[in-house]
Amino acid sequence: MENKGLYRDFHRIDLSHLRRLAQEKKIESSIVQNLLEYWQRRLDDKNDAIYARYMEYYLFFESMRALFLAVFIFDMKNGTARHSYGIFPALGPAIFASISESHNSASGIIHFEHNGHEYALHYIRSGYHDQEYTIAALGLKDLSIGENLRRMKYVFERYYLPSSFSRDERIGSLFPAVEKLIREWINPALAEKQPVTFTYLYFESLAKYVGLAGEHFARDLLRELQQDVHRILKDTDRSLVLSTREILIVSLNCEEEIMRKRFARAYFHAKSLLLAYQANFFCVREPITDLHSIWDQVSGNLAYKRKVS
Repeated sequence: MENKGLYRDFHRIDLSHLRRLAQEKKIESSIVQNLLEYWQRRLDDKNDAIYARYMEYYLFFESMRALFLAVFIFDMKNGTARHSYGIFPALGPAIFASISESHNSASGIIHFEHNGHEYALHYIRSGYHDQEYTIAALGLKDLSIGENLRRMKYVFERYYLPSSFSRDERIGSLFPAVEKLIREWINPALAEKQPVTFTYLYFESLAKYVGLAGEHFARDLLRELQQDVHRILKDTDRSLVLSTREILIVSLNCEEEIMRKRFARAYFHAKSLLLAYQANFFCVREPITDLHSIWDQVSGNLAYKRKVS
């Protein structure tokens, strides 16, 4: 019988690896049974958060796919669990205590014993502005789940904290793909002594719209937002969507003051929503070999300052 739910049939996940571990006697049959019952119980409850909240849906299925016996996403500043999944929900305080002792490490594995059985407790940190989160997952002792944990961290940051990428990771993924393109745009103009102005737009978080209506709605909203930005651009301007909150505009042969005037009374809307934003302007006059080196001036570090309301 098909279980459609809010997000169609995405809930169909392959648990053959779980059954294979049971056949090879690498996992106790009681744990397998508990996992399967937990999975089915949540799917059968149409009032479960996985049918109403995009974030819960994705984290739940990531935890099941990765064969995490228990997984917690902790707010490290106040010691609370923001999200919890798996068959050992009561282990939250003990797991939090274990990972708190390793606060200097970005990730790691800790020996963990429960009811006479030995497990591996994996953890990975996730930073966001002045907040600190840790994703901790309990798995079988000899099962490698590090890559699955990194994938869950990506899902957490992508859907729960859309602008949460740490500086190093975000810059690392952004510049190899984008820097060459931008340099090709701007350096011929700069070589002719024409000024180039960067306009960096940082919008309010779209997370609430993802939670209410799903990712496709948020994508449509972002597409409309970019079209709205284009209404005040000139033919020589180029725009790049860097994330769900960031749009970069590159304006050739243009002084900073001109762009400031264009955006002085600008407003942006999508899906009938008026979106709050912040803008930073930066003009360059010499050819650029390393965009990374001037990124703080281009972005004004808006993503790491006070969040836009």
